[in-house]
Amino acid sequence: MEEIIRVNNLKKSFGTLQILKGISFSVSQGEVLSIIGPSGSGKSTILRCISQLEDVTDGTIEICGQSLVENGKYADKKSRRNVILKSGLVFQNFNLFPHYSVLKNVMDPQIRVLKKSKEEAEKTSLALLQRIGLIEKINNYPFELSGGQQQRVSIARALAMKPEVLLFDEPTSALDPELTGEILEVIRELAKDKMTMVVVTHEMAFARDISTHVIFMDGGVIVEQGKPDNVINNPKMERTKSFLSRFINV
Repeated sequence: MEEIIRVNNLKKSFGTLQILKGISFSVSQGEVLSIIGPSGSGKSTILRCISQLEDVTDGTIEICGQSLVENGKYADKKSRRNVILKSGLVFQNFNLFPHYSVLKNVMDPQIRVLKKSKEEAEKTSLALLQRIGLIEKINNYPFELSGGQQQRVSIARALAMKPEVLLFDEPTSALDPELTGEILEVIRELAKDKMTMVVVTHEMAFARDISTHVIFMDGGVIVEQGKPDNVINNPKMERTKSFLSRFINV
């Protein structure tokens, strides 16, 4: 299978505080990697580095065989733009434009970034909103939607950009518990369609069921990684066991 993401010896510091201390992993086409661990372990920082929302201190990131950063040195601006279009990030807090309708939130990035025509962007957007069950909400504004509906719009907006990989930064953390299920079901459907994904999550049962590979992080390092049945059901490291003991439903 084609390697979609390769991260090697990724380091990130804020001043003297080292958040990532040499992270390495890869994700191949159609795989789902879940990253679990306590708050502050560096999980979301990995996604922010891949998405260029944070500058890397050192290390290498490649997406679809194209270099974003190699040994801490970034590719040129044009190459970086080409690489970033291959990934889509779904945020914790939706990041929708409040003054745009649902339809315009999904259409606008396609027109501005991909230079699609309005007609082409609308056709793509309507198809995606139909797919995620929000076709009846196309003229609504974000404040008129539930948190789960807003997150589904965020997913549609990311998918509309035709990324090779979707990155989810704790996509259910801002939702009430009863709304979590609808987002997890959308991600399950994407996994069935062999969408390559990296998911930072606190939903342990979901991570076990959806993933091809799981990473457990703590203190900016990978403590344990492997198949979900091994890492979540039969962890070897005491730190992993201690963390998972809090999740009695797993």
